[in-house]
Amino acid sequence: MLQLLKNLSFHIWHKSAWPLLGLLGCVALACGARKSSAPGGKIFDGIGFADTSAYPMRVTFKGSTADTARALSNLRAELADILSGREFRKTVTSVKIVFFEPNDSLHDVFALDPNAIILPASTEKLFTSSSTLWALGSKYSFTTKIDLAPGATVQGSRITGNVYLRPTGDPTLRSIDLDDLASQLRAKGITSIQGDIISDLAGENPLSDEAKQYMATQQVHEISVHDSIVGENGIVASLDSAGADSTADEDEDQGEAGALSLFPNFSLDRNIVSVTVLGGEAKGSPVSVRVNPPISIVKVSNYGTSSAPAKVHTRRVGRGRHRRTIRTFSRGAMTLRVSSKGEPTDPVQTIAIAGQIPARSQRTYRFALRNVPLAMAAVMKWRLAQSGITLTGRPRVERAPSQEGETLAMKHTKLIDLLTQMNKRSDNYLAESMFRKLSTIASVAATAPDERARKLMHSWLQVCNVDGTKCTFIDGSGLSKSNRTTASTVVNLLAAIKQQGLFETFTHTLSVAGYDGTLRNRMKGTPAQYNAHGKTGTLNGVTALAGYVTTGDGQLAAYFITMQHYRGGPWAFKRDQNEIVEALAGFKYADYQTIEPGLR
Repeated sequence: MLQLLKNLSFHIWHKSAWPLLGLLGCVALACGARKSSAPGGKIFDGIGFADTSAYPMRVTFKGSTADTARALSNLRAELADILSGREFRKTVTSVKIVFFEPNDSLHDVFALDPNAIILPASTEKLFTSSSTLWALGSKYSFTTKIDLAPGATVQGSRITGNVYLRPTGDPTLRSIDLDDLASQLRAKGITSIQGDIISDLAGENPLSDEAKQYMATQQVHEISVHDSIVGENGIVASLDSAGADSTADEDEDQGEAGALSLFPNFSLDRNIVSVTVLGGEAKGSPVSVRVNPPISIVKVSNYGTSSAPAKVHTRRVGRGRHRRTIRTFSRGAMTLRVSSKGEPTDPVQTIAIAGQIPARSQRTYRFALRNVPLAMAAVMKWRLAQSGITLTGRPRVERAPSQEGETLAMKHTKLIDLLTQMNKRSDNYLAESMFRKLSTIASVAATAPDERARKLMHSWLQVCNVDGTKCTFIDGSGLSKSNRTTASTVVNLLAAIKQQGLFETFTHTLSVAGYDGTLRNRMKGTPAQYNAHGKTGTLNGVTALAGYVTTGDGQLAAYFITMQHYRGGPWAFKRDQNEIVEALAGFKYADYQTIEPGLR
C-alpha cells in the first residue's frame, strides 16, 4: 500500500525544470500570478499576488417580484444550450449551480449529472484551504522564532548558552527572511552567541479551539486509502505523467520548484538548493561550482573538467551570384553528470560533479535539501555572521523537551496570506504544505500522519453537514488521479462556507475573473469580470471551474463545472465554462421572465 507523505520527502517541480536527479521525483507546480494592471490592485511585498479587497463580492439581493419560475426556466434553457455542442458528445460533463436566497437557503438552478464521481483536479484546493482555515483558525500565523535554550542567559551583548530555531512550517520562508531574525537580535545589542544553534524538532499542536471541541466530541472513522501520486518505484510523478495538461493555456499558472521534507515544520527556499557548474576558460581546465544558498552541510565533490569551448566557424561556398557564407556551430563535449547523495538525517549532503562541460559555458541543476532542519540551522548561522553576530558553536538538531524559553526574535506569516497565494496561483507546493501541516497535529488520532490530514478534512465536511462519503483525499493539491469528489459536494461545500460565516475571508483567497490569479485572462469585458471569484482545475483530460458569482440582481450563486475524459486541448470547454458564469452574472429575473426559452 502506497501512502502519500510516508516517503522521506518528495519533489514538486515545474514541468520544464531539469530532469530528476537523485532518489526523489518531481511534480509541476503553479507559479505567481502576474501583476495586474486593473485599477485598485496592489502587490503584496515578496509574494506576488494581487490584493483583491477592491473587488469584494457584493450580495444585495432582497427578493424579486418577477415571475421567478419562468425566468429560471429560461436561464436553464440557455445553460443547457451552452452545454449542447458537439464537443460534449464523448465528454463526461458534471455541473451544479445554486442560488442563495436572502436567508442563505439554497435554490437549485441547474444540474447535469451532479452526483457523478469525478476528478477534482486543483479544485481540491477548495477542500484543503477551507479545512485548514477551520482546523488552524483564520487568525493563525506561521512563526519562525529564535528562543533561548534552558540555562542560556543574555549578558549585555553576549548570549551564553544555546539558542533554538523554532519554525512552524512556513512554506514561503526564504534564506533572506532569516536576516530579519538576525536584525532583531542585533537591535537588542547582541553581537555574540557562545553556544550552538539548534533546530528544534518538537514542533507545535495548533488545532483551533473550535476544531478541538469538535474532535473531542465526535467519533470520526479512519479513512483508508490505497493509492497516491507516489509510484511503485518511490518516485513522485511529474505533473505531465500525473495528469497535468501539457497544452493548458496561459490562465493556468506554472513555475517554481519545491520539495517536501521529512520534517513538515521545516521549510527554507522551498527546500531546494541550486548548483551551477561553470566551465573553465580553456579545454582541460577544472570547472567551478556555485551552491545557492551557500549551506555548510552541502559539500561539493568536484571532478568535472572543461571540454573545448563552443565555436562558430564560417566558410564561403558556391560561385558567382550563388556564392554565400555558411556558419556552423561546434559544441564541446557535454558529458557532465551532477548528482546528490544524502539521507534526511545525514549531517552532510554531497553534490558530486563528474564529466565534462564546454569551456566558458554553465549549467544549473536543482536538488531537494535532504536534512532541512540542519540546513536551516546552518543558514541561520551564516545569516547571523552576515549581520555581525558571532556564533561560536555549531548548527545541530534535537527535539527539545518543551517549548519553553525566552523568544529573542520572531517572524510571522499569516495563514490567510498563504491560502490566498495558494488558491490564486493554484500553487501545488503550498497546497501540499498545508496538507502536511494538518498531518502534524498530534492531538488528532490516526494511524499515520497523512491520515490525520484526511481525518481533519472529512471532519470539516461533517461540521458543514456536507456528505463526504464520495470524497477521496489523497493529497492537498489535486495532482493525484486517485482524488475523487462530486459536483454536488463541491457546491455544498461552497454553500456551507457562506453559512459558516467564512464567506468574506474565503472568497478573498480566490481568483477574480479578468483580474488576477488563474482567472486573470478569462471573462474580460463581461458582467463576470471583477465579479466572479473562483478556482480552476486542470489535469490531462480534465478542466474544472468552481466558485461564486453575483447575478445582475445582486443574488449570490455558487457553481461547479467540469468536463472530463475529453481529447485535445481544454480551450473550447473553458470557453463554455466562461459562458455559463457570464450568463449567471448577467441574469436578472425581470429580463428573463419575458424571453422565450432558447431565444436568448
